Amino acid sequence: MSICTLFTGVFRTVSALVVYAGSGVSGVDAKGRTTIPAEIRDSVLQSSGSNSVCISRHSSLPCLIGFGSAERLKLRADIEAQWQSAVNRGTDFDRELAGVSASSIFETAFEASGRFVLSPMLKHFGRIDDRAFFFGATTHFMLWNPDVFLKEAPAAFNPVKDELNYWLSQGKRDK
Repeated sequence: MSICTLFTGVFRTVSALVVYAGSGVSGVDAKGRTTIPAEIRDSVLQSSGSNSVCISRHSSLPCLIGFGSAERLKLRADIEAQWQSAVNRGTDFDRELAGVSASSIFETAFEASGRFVLSPMLKHFGRIDDRAFFFGATTHFMLWNPDVFLKEAPAAFNPVKDELNYWLSQGKRDK
């Protein structure tokens, strides 16, 4: 399955079925610059067909989520499918309410190295300070403040806490 998108007048085909996997910890400087780990960056490139990433607030956890533009387009298609299903059943469907979560999706460019800038507002809502823990969650990736993740992530994320502890131990060893 693929989606054709228009970039600078050229049609490119980008994969609509990207799996986000891998993890890593990146520093975040005072200007909000951070770096997407390589394995996750490859998935974003595959989804977007360019150096563009979408970042948004998580709907219920104190973190951010990220994904490529194909996943953003899929969100739009899902809302339209829900609306069409409601029409077919003769029930009401509020597109605005369904699209509220999409209102806080910010698309930004990243460098070949994966470096991009988190806006002050996203840093605030994600409670991101000087480090960000990135990990793939199949349909998107998550960005957490490592300290917040260790204290507040749901118990289902305990295996991922082991990955974070590994990355944190590697950073301490390098210093």
